[in-house]
Amino acid sequence: MLRQLLQRSVNLVPWGLRSRIKDIPGLAHFQRWLVRRLIGAGEFEHTINAGPGAGLRVRISLPREKGLWTGTYENHFVGAIAAAVPRGGVCYDIGGFRGFVSGVLALQGAGRVVCFEPLPGNVEVIRGLIALNPTLPIELRCEAVGAADGEASFDVMEDASMGKLESGDAAGQRGSARLQVQVRSLDQLLQTGAIPPPQLIKLDVEGAELQALQGARQLLSTLHPEIFAEIHSPALLRDCSHFLEECGYGIQLLAGSGASAAAEAGVSHIHARRR
Repeated sequence: MLRQLLQRSVNLVPWGLRSRIKDIPGLAHFQRWLVRRLIGAGEFEHTINAGPGAGLRVRISLPREKGLWTGTYENHFVGAIAAAVPRGGVCYDIGGFRGFVSGVLALQGAGRVVCFEPLPGNVEVIRGLIALNPTLPIELRCEAVGAADGEASFDVMEDASMGKLESGDAAGQRGSARLQVQVRSLDQLLQTGAIPPPQLIKLDVEGAELQALQGARQLLSTLHPEIFAEIHSPALLRDCSHFLEECGYGIQLLAGSGASAAAEAGVSHIHARRR
């Protein structure tokens, strides 16, 4: 009973304070002790009660998924996406990871969310999230998004919940394991009617951003959905921006909580809209 109360204790923390706890030395230390000693390891079900993911039911493993527990995962980026969701519209979540952004898109009023994720471990987590939230309009496609249809090597990173297409990392980092995954281009999927036309795309594919965009040239040039993307190097930011401008987009760099830390790591968050 005590453990269950502690698992829900994060819901008592005011929303505005949750993302700043790590900057308060005494409180941050106490929270880490609480998680380590009293909550411990193992998964548990949790309902996020504040922020863009409020109402989403998730399975949590602490301390790794503290951002999901608090509902503050990539808060500045996810908050910008949540504010732009078209009510009743179609959204793509490319690089679904653990399914949190797909859940946010659905909770914020999307009529249909198509989530792309090729990594088997993440696929199982997303399936679990869909099962915990059966009324949310999320559909999962267990494939990577790239420049053309086919198969490609996928590097699983040291953190087994993360990975990237082999040729998609500008920094040339190699994973701890490798597997073959199915790759689809958005243009081909749309042309065959496998997916509906989107109004909003979230893109976070650990360095394969340009490949995903190149496989959607026709979609982007004709439909101009809003795009929110995490770009993983300065070179990719330049190349992706140039490509999107060719497709008729204007690019805005997103700022906010956590943006400076991301910039130091060479990561940028962009919002692209029809020019």
